[in-house]
Amino acid sequence: MILLAWVIAAILIWGAFLFFSYRRITAGAELGGEDDLRFKLEVAPWSDSHVRSLLARNPGSPVLLRQYVGNALERNELAEALLRAEMFAHRAPRSPQAWLIRIDVLHRSGRAEEALALLRRAVRRLPRDPDLLAAWADDAVRRQEWAEAARRFDRLRRRFRDRVDYCEATANALIADGRADAAEAVIAEGMRLLPGSRAMMETAARVAERSGNREEGIARWEALQRQFPDQPFGFLQLAEALARAGRGEEAAVLIRQALDYFPGHQEIVAAAARLAPPAAPTPPEAQAS
Repeated sequence: MILLAWVIAAILIWGAFLFFSYRRITAGAELGGEDDLRFKLEVAPWSDSHVRSLLARNPGSPVLLRQYVGNALERNELAEALLRAEMFAHRAPRSPQAWLIRIDVLHRSGRAEEALALLRRAVRRLPRDPDLLAAWADDAVRRQEWAEAARRFDRLRRRFRDRVDYCEATANALIADGRADAAEAVIAEGMRLLPGSRAMMETAARVAERSGNREEGIARWEALQRQFPDQPFGFLQLAEALARAGRGEEAAVLIRQALDYFPGHQEIVAAAARLAPPAAPTPPEAQAS
């Protein structure tokens, strides 16, 4: 009898497993996963009626809930957007996006203090989520509390070593706080950790210029252009940096070289027209003739 009971229990468990697996497969085939939904929305955003019909079958989908709030925001219906954002939070309480979109709607509604209070709650509730921590750091930037912004972004930078944007944000906050040397130390560490990274080299050049060291910025743009000679970006940025430093003739020569390497490239053509030296005035005797 005991053996029979075990066999029946095993059959029931296996049957339940097959049933729920089948439900998940069929639901996935009908609605697609979150990544599939996200891709479809990027290609063609859906109307309220379409989103509601999908939410009826998949009520906790963060992608659908975010789109539902976004539809109201596109129409600037802030009160409706807040109601939908609260529904999002109720249905997906562990989703960082549910917190972030409510905070965004409150900011758009002019309710900054409520947005800040909600952001504090969110960071306490999900203290390791990078998107919430980035929003927390951005709030310090918004308030121009530069030392605090640098501290918050530095926390993200140390945790996510491959995120160049956190490195740049930390350096920018340090520069704004009057600590250019500390910003340069952050950049030096990023260059050691990510050698040869184009994004890191761009960040290093921008930070040098923002700290007022234009010549170092130019040297870094030159290094990037040498390392990536087959990409127009390096030529463009180096030429712009030369022009900002008052070295217009060098900028014009460089951009003419870039035109030879990348004929017809729209951004380079536009930069060549913008950086071309002004034409010499026509002598009076030539005008008279």
